Amino acid sequence: MSAADFEARYVADPDPWGYSISPYEREKYAATLAACGPGRFRSALELGGSIGVFSETLAPRCDSLITIDAAPTAVGVARTRLAGHPQVNVILGTIPADIPRRPYDLVVASEILYYLLPSELDATLVVLRRLLIPGGRLVAVHWRPDGPERPFSAEQVHARLRRESWLTGTESEDAEEYLLDALERR
Repeated sequence: MSAADFEARYVADPDPWGYSISPYEREKYAATLAACGPGRFRSALELGGSIGVFSETLAPRCDSLITIDAAPTAVGVARTRLAGHPQVNVILGTIPADIPRRPYDLVVASEILYYLLPSELDATLVVLRRLLIPGGRLVAVHWRPDGPERPFSAEQVHARLRRESWLTGTESEDAEEYLLDALERR
């Protein structure tokens, strides 16, 4: 899906995947937050932050949290939702080109990496390798069913992350509906 495709979904429905009401999302968010660790995180990055539902649960653990999404409508909703968290900066941009170049001790990629084209995934991992500090954590979680709008499956993305020599796995969950990996920067 392109950025325009995502934007069209958010224009048609401000919560097109039911982030704020879905039992699946609540379960996945709880598992993702647990995989992040207790924090305190000095500088966290959430790729594909959407309307900020997960961001809102992560924000209290962060001194600084940047969320990035390519859909203007989603970014607008997230900015409103997160307005009470001054440490959060919601930015409109694409991955990896617009990822702010600064060190992070936590990166969360929830249901986003499998939408990237192969060259974009490669470039994103190069950027994250440069920006994630030693001992920093990358938490990736992706819905298991394949979809024609995604170049990769959850299994392919997570297998790729596990093969990255600069990352070491610390936690993995093979749930019925999603895969979750927490990896640390060597």
